[in-house]
Amino acid sequence: MALLNRLRIQFSGDTKQLQKQTDALKIGILGAANIANIALINPASKLPNVLIYGIAARDRQRAETFARKHSIPKVYDNYDELLADPDITMIYNPLPNGLHYEWTIKALRMGKHVLCEKPLANNTDEARDMVEEARKQNRLLVEAFHYRYHPFCNETLRDIMSNKNDIGAIQNISCTFTVPISFMQNNDIRFQYPLGGGAQMDLGCYLISMCRFIVNTYNNRTEDDEGQFEIEKAEALRVSPTNPQIDYGMRSEFLLDGIKCTTYNEFTNNWSFFKHQIVVECERVTITIAYLIAPVFYHYLTIRQRDSGQTRTIKNYSDNQSTYYYQLKAFVEAVQTIQNEGSIDKAYEIAYTTGKSGIRNMEIIDEIYRKAGLVVRGTKI
Repeated sequence: MALLNRLRIQFSGDTKQLQKQTDALKIGILGAANIANIALINPASKLPNVLIYGIAARDRQRAETFARKHSIPKVYDNYDELLADPDITMIYNPLPNGLHYEWTIKALRMGKHVLCEKPLANNTDEARDMVEEARKQNRLLVEAFHYRYHPFCNETLRDIMSNKNDIGAIQNISCTFTVPISFMQNNDIRFQYPLGGGAQMDLGCYLISMCRFIVNTYNNRTEDDEGQFEIEKAEALRVSPTNPQIDYGMRSEFLLDGIKCTTYNEFTNNWSFFKHQIVVECERVTITIAYLIAPVFYHYLTIRQRDSGQTRTIKNYSDNQSTYYYQLKAFVEAVQTIQNEGSIDKAYEIAYTTGKSGIRNMEIIDEIYRKAGLVVRGTKI
């Protein structure tokens, strides 16, 4: 019954966008990607201070269909027309990875705050340019690592990893994220190199972000003073039969601030096999974190004492809202903070998956590809 209730809350949003505040901030969507339903439409229906105001897509008819379904007031002929609308304050960019750079830069230059899907860009150079443009325009650039905003991560996991006396020194971190390839079609954007495809980009970016969160929290660091990293090993497990630069899976070993991390991600051939798990081996305990990616459906965190074998399990469903709900709530509040107080620093204390964090994530992804003998995304081949 608890699971059914969480599913009801997750998918029962009022897509007609009723009961909005008169001063609700207006957000525009670039593209009619499927992710927009769960990442934006449903969360926005539960927040009175944000209105999904407009949408543009490469195919105007598709945008019109999407707008009718979700009661979005305006449809534009193209992305540029949407960005030029002065009524729109914020942009959600769920375009393929290879298009994040171009349209985020354009949005920032048009004075919009941007919530950009992960990974932030094709590569580190693009990410740096995007962050620099956001700084020039004094606009918010947030990478949509939604899991970071859920209380399971931001409260439960943070509290545990901050308690060095209880857990002792971290010895290593191992992460797994697999998704059945049967969920995807042959022409899926994840398999297209010009669009920034690859398992490391799609799945592995999460694992790197999660390792960084755990290490930074344990070492009491912020994303402004992260320690160094070193990629020790990386291996592409399988590659596309039509493009050897597209990885279907990746194993990597690297050091983050001196802590050993191992990641494994794959679009697996096992049609039913979806797994997401992180194991943190510490001096005194072993911590296992399951389904940090989408805790609203199901998750757990276990702490096993290494001396006695005693185990306890912790869960935190909070008010049963999704990671995307908490992310959008934070993004809108951060933009309001800039408008009301003029402080982008305070805004980034609310929406903390910053563009600068995105640069570090891309640095590690780029080096993993190089170590695996593949080219960095965005490289002409």
